[in-house]
Amino acid sequence: MRLLAVRLQNLNSLSGTHEVRFDVEPLNSAGVFLIAGPTGAGKSTLLDAITLALYGRAARYGNDKAEEMMSRHTAECFAEVDFEANGEKLRAIWRMRRARGKADGKLQPVERRLAKVDTGDILAEKAGEIDRLIEEKTGLDAQRFMRSVLLAQGQFAAFLKAKPTERAELLEKITGTEIYSDLSVLAFETYKAKDEAAMRLKADLGAVIILDDEARTQLESKLIESRASAERLNAESQSSTRELHAGREHAAIVAEMVRLNESSEQLAHRQTEAAKKVTEAQGIAEQAKIQRQQREPIWEQAAGMAAQSTQLEKQLNDSRATYQTWLKDQKEASSRREAAEKALSAHADLTQALEVWLKQNAADEGLADSLPKLRASVREWRTAFEKLAEGQKRQTEASALNQRLTESEAQTTSLTKKVSDQTAKTAQARNELEKLAKALEAQREVKRQAELVAGFDEHRHDLQPGAPCPLCGATEHPFAEAKADFESQLQTAKKLLTSLEKQHDQTQRELHASERDLVKLEAESNAQMKRTEEIRKALAEMVVPDVPALEEAEHTTRSQAHAGLLPHSRTGKPPHQPDHAEQEVEALQSRAAAFAKKQQEATQKQGERQRIESDIQLAKQEEIAKTKRLEELKAEGVSLRTKSDELKASLNTLLGGKLLQEDRQQHEAQVSSTEKASREAEAQLNTLQTQIAGLKAKLEQLELRQQPYEGQPVLGLEALQELEAKAKRLNDEFATQRTEVGSMEQQIRSDDAARKRREAGGAELQAAEAEALRWGRLKELIGSADGAKFSRFAQSLTLRQLIRLANEHLCVLAERYRLTAAEGSDLDLRIVDLYQANADRPMESLSGGESFLASLALALGLSELASRRYPIDSLFIDEGFGTLDSGTLEIALSALENLRSRGKTIGLISHVDLLKERLTTQVRVIRSSGGRSRIEVAA
Repeated sequence: MRLLAVRLQNLNSLSGTHEVRFDVEPLNSAGVFLIAGPTGAGKSTLLDAITLALYGRAARYGNDKAEEMMSRHTAECFAEVDFEANGEKLRAIWRMRRARGKADGKLQPVERRLAKVDTGDILAEKAGEIDRLIEEKTGLDAQRFMRSVLLAQGQFAAFLKAKPTERAELLEKITGTEIYSDLSVLAFETYKAKDEAAMRLKADLGAVIILDDEARTQLESKLIESRASAERLNAESQSSTRELHAGREHAAIVAEMVRLNESSEQLAHRQTEAAKKVTEAQGIAEQAKIQRQQREPIWEQAAGMAAQSTQLEKQLNDSRATYQTWLKDQKEASSRREAAEKALSAHADLTQALEVWLKQNAADEGLADSLPKLRASVREWRTAFEKLAEGQKRQTEASALNQRLTESEAQTTSLTKKVSDQTAKTAQARNELEKLAKALEAQREVKRQAELVAGFDEHRHDLQPGAPCPLCGATEHPFAEAKADFESQLQTAKKLLTSLEKQHDQTQRELHASERDLVKLEAESNAQMKRTEEIRKALAEMVVPDVPALEEAEHTTRSQAHAGLLPHSRTGKPPHQPDHAEQEVEALQSRAAAFAKKQQEATQKQGERQRIESDIQLAKQEEIAKTKRLEELKAEGVSLRTKSDELKASLNTLLGGKLLQEDRQQHEAQVSSTEKASREAEAQLNTLQTQIAGLKAKLEQLELRQQPYEGQPVLGLEALQELEAKAKRLNDEFATQRTEVGSMEQQIRSDDAARKRREAGGAELQAAEAEALRWGRLKELIGSADGAKFSRFAQSLTLRQLIRLANEHLCVLAERYRLTAAEGSDLDLRIVDLYQANADRPMESLSGGESFLASLALALGLSELASRRYPIDSLFIDEGFGTLDSGTLEIALSALENLRSRGKTIGLISHVDLLKERLTTQVRVIRSSGGRSRIEVAA
């Protein structure tokens, strides 16, 4: 699998749309590139975008927190990745929106899509189908991708330092092999459940009880007898119950017929009385109607008089209202006259004050015409004043820049000398190191020769004077008697070799320190020279104006402004600053406006006086007219009141002191009540007639029901009670017998069920015990309550495979060391030192840089382990480089760059400055204002 491009929008601090292309230059040809930026700028968000697009989850947040990736105050975000797998280019898209395109809208469901890059054909749009296709084409699900592409080197650093008891849990987390613990726990718990189920089944079968054959036969015989007895008792009980019902019905029919005959006689008497009441009520109702007809002419006359009275009252009220209206108008006219007279008096006072003010400020009358020229002269003064201030400022800045240039050039000279001195010092250390290396190699050869000569000591005892040497054939043996010299030479060679090795290591450390100092000084010198050049450029570009000329121009414009302002000044003092002059001009503008306003007010006051005098005359005329009309309305009201009183007296005499409506309602109520009484009497009569007819019908029905009992005596209370007791006794006996039959039937059914259960339970128990035995064997092999039994075995196999793959990278990163599993411990790690005769050492003996290289090798090994049969060509490493010295960092970067030959591209995520200098191909995450960042690709 190879990543080709990643595009994203509005994810965390990366607001807006961003794109990084890995398939074009400069990233396409870079074996190792750097993803650089300040802490928190959004470097890791780039990795989150990759896993969002491919698997719908952020690498840091998991599947449940993907919505937290959207930038604040945005309504949409997306992540898009182009990648190549087995020669096919695919595009994975993840997108999320808010409702209505609003930043505060409700989050909508996530959209995902997998398509072909070349044709745009959509392969899947459902999350489950997309995950399946990506795993099928790349061989990586989400967990394997994060372990094989996003290398968490820091986890392996913790893994190296962990105790063996803790290493299984860490290895399980890193490699994603939690399933082995789950299988171990599942085997243990399943066996436990199966064994408990078999034990419960066995106990249940032991509790099943069945009848023996003799008891079963006796129960069945007794059941047959009880059923026959129950049938006989049921027949007798039903016969007795029918006889009791017939006796009760006959007695009830006779009693009901006697009651109905008595009720019929009573209703006939009440019918006669009701007929008399109907005749009386009809006569009273007719008399009430006649009286109402006689009052109709009187009501019509009274209605006319009442209408006339109402009309007079209305006219009287209208006259009163009109009077009040005219009275109000007359008072308002008087008020307006009095107000106008007061206004005229006040107006005279204001006019006099205005005239006094105009005389006092007569000097401002022509001020408005002078203002344009005054403003122009003040503006010219301000322009000259500001140019002079800017020129003085530029002159000061130029002096400061000259001073800074002098100081910067001195610092540049000092740093250049330091770089030269340090370069010479580094070259001297490098030459000394080369000399020591040659001396060390020569001394190693001396030591090897001394060891070789000393190794022949056991053969020298066999040499005989004059006899040939079995090794070289010589007959003279000068070394045979020089044993002490050989031993002394060997010890001297060893001591000298040890001393040279210490000098070589010390010199090498001094060289590394000198190189680091030289790199730092060169960086400082380059930066200082750049700053010096920037100051020199700024000084060359700066334009310094002619300050004396500017001062002369400012003096001339100031004098002209003073000459225009002083004639109008009330203080007699000229302004010292253009700001003060502008303030005086604004004050003169206000004075000119105030004088013009006062002149306008004087003109308005003259017109207002004439209007007020006219209002007074009109108000007087209106007041006289309204007073006259009030007198006329008062006389009209007295006349209407007299006519209304006379008409009310006549109407009172006609109705006998009653109101027309009251008299009419009284007679209408009398007619209504008498008619109601008549109707109620007729209804009562009809009800009685209906009841009598109903009684006759019921008697006819009872006579029909009595016919079957014709000639039979009517049973008395005592005879009925005897029949009822007999029926109850037979029914109780039948119920008892039926209960006994049901009990025996239930015993037989229970025995049948118990026999079937025991027969089926035997086979079920045998199967359950066999299943428990099978799971018990599996539990003994891999099962444990905490899952550790199978997990430790599986992790030991995984660790050995991981060590093999990691050592392939470690031989490049640190050829001196190899990782190995400790003897007698499944998960204990050791380090083999090839430079010390394959010495086996604990992991704690590694230095910080060596531990980093070992953990990096493990991370690269895990990537190959997780990728299985599918090659992975794009890797990202997000941890650990900030703690390395320059030498170790150079080794690590060289090893990573060598992976380019295997078709791999590696991105390092870091903010370390040394990496920025070493790796020029960079994806830079640059922080902007407002907590946002942008992405740039640089080479």
